[in-house]
Amino acid sequence: MAKSVDDWLNEVSYDFEGYVPSEAVLKYINFIQMASGEDLENKTPLVHLKMCEALFTPNKNTAILCHRGIGKSTIGAEYLILYGAAFGELPNLGKTEFMIYVGDSIENGVKSLRKNVEYRYQNSEFLQKLIPNKSIKYVDEDGNEDEVPGAGRKITDVRLEFCNLRGDKFVVRLYGAKTGLRGAKEFGKRPTVAIIDDILSDEDARSDTVISTIEDTVHKAVKYALSPTKNKVVWLGTPFNAKDPLYKIVESGAWEVACYPVCEKFPCTKEEFKGSWEDRFSYEYVKDAYEEAEKTKKLDSFYQELMLRITSKEEMLVPESNIVFFNREQVLKNKSKFNFYITTDLGTSKKKNTDFSVISVWAYNNNGDYMLVDGWCKQAEVSEFIKKVFEFVSIYNPLGVGIEVSGQQGGFVSWLRDEMIQKNIYFNFLSSNNSGEDGIRPVGDKFSRFLLFKPRFDNRKVWIANEMKSSEWYNEFEEERSKATKNGFKSKHDDVLDSISMLGSFEAYKPSEAMPEDTSIPIRNESYGISNTIF
Repeated sequence: MAKSVDDWLNEVSYDFEGYVPSEAVLKYINFIQMASGEDLENKTPLVHLKMCEALFTPNKNTAILCHRGIGKSTIGAEYLILYGAAFGELPNLGKTEFMIYVGDSIENGVKSLRKNVEYRYQNSEFLQKLIPNKSIKYVDEDGNEDEVPGAGRKITDVRLEFCNLRGDKFVVRLYGAKTGLRGAKEFGKRPTVAIIDDILSDEDARSDTVISTIEDTVHKAVKYALSPTKNKVVWLGTPFNAKDPLYKIVESGAWEVACYPVCEKFPCTKEEFKGSWEDRFSYEYVKDAYEEAEKTKKLDSFYQELMLRITSKEEMLVPESNIVFFNREQVLKNKSKFNFYITTDLGTSKKKNTDFSVISVWAYNNNGDYMLVDGWCKQAEVSEFIKKVFEFVSIYNPLGVGIEVSGQQGGFVSWLRDEMIQKNIYFNFLSSNNSGEDGIRPVGDKFSRFLLFKPRFDNRKVWIANEMKSSEWYNEFEEERSKATKNGFKSKHDDVLDSISMLGSFEAYKPSEAMPEDTSIPIRNESYGISNTIF
């Protein structure tokens, strides 16, 4: 089964431990350093090496989804062309005489590429030695020429021609995504390599007709313009919207795929941060970009340009405007006016990419609002989770604690009872639908449970303390909330949202409804789903 873009992004890991670059990649990166005149001691980001590994996969079409500023056009097009010009071949792809480049338009993408290739050539003694700085005669589509040219180069608006010192010829034809490619030949041969680079413009992304034309360019014109015996297509881009043809390619299952967001996830803490190129795109840079986007109500742009995730406002289940923020101090000063509940979602390991353990502490008011006053979110061992539950119980003295008792967690209630006796701290277990049975027995999958709870968000009944905005709980909440869509959860995890959904599994009661003052004494109250936890 083909994976979605979100599936690919959820698998992104910037732990490069154990990675050994291939010989072809090292040769290419060394060439770039020599051609650019950079000190060979300069550090090349590992993400560029990994990008090149995908770029040079032989005989397979490759889609490379990259965040803005990562250097995809520099690595995947400009220096690739100059490498072919210098050596008459491409890494892992062998002898190459003719390739095509497709940008969004002749006036924009194509012009930019041509100017950058010219600039890099004119400012590199290394390149000028391999490709002498003189003109060569034009070769027509049938390969006819008046005489055999010497080494040199000829650059026009839509065509780059090179001949190196060894006499190897290399030609690149330049096209806009909405222009025709039929009949493209050089030296009587079809091209063997095509580079497709950010072919969707802002304006094009809004037009279904243009998108259809661009898809025809890729799937018809480019595909059938290439040599049938030896061909390679590389598609580089940053997505514009869910209709982006590159998105469709990634999810087709027909191409090799590589995805490079600016970091594995965001929001996150500095300790959790793992970025694509941290020397350039530091935690502080990403944090500033996120906070600015948040303040200007442009988080969708942040996620699109840097995280490569597209969630339209129409798809988002819980927009930020549905969240009410408050000052926690006002609640803590008036604790007697609120009833406190704790909901949880237990992970079972602190290994990377495993689920989070989540604890959410709620103050429930007379208006029926759930006010998050505290919380905890961490990939942790069970013992650490238990310690934190008791810590929150001691602080907030909740009327009940929600613990899921399905699956592997079936015996967790008994474990907690033993801990109560050892710690001399007692609390009541919430029960599903006020059944009186210890523990929450969830019905359906996590997404279904969240949909049942969603009307509370719609009615602005979920409040979050301003003081929580700097917490790991809130970072993960924002990650999950922003990617909760009509088509499901698109985030790596859904644990915080599930701890919130648990609020819908029992009926909380308002402070105006009478309860014994000493809630530290276990009681049984069938009306409110509070069950005896000791006897």
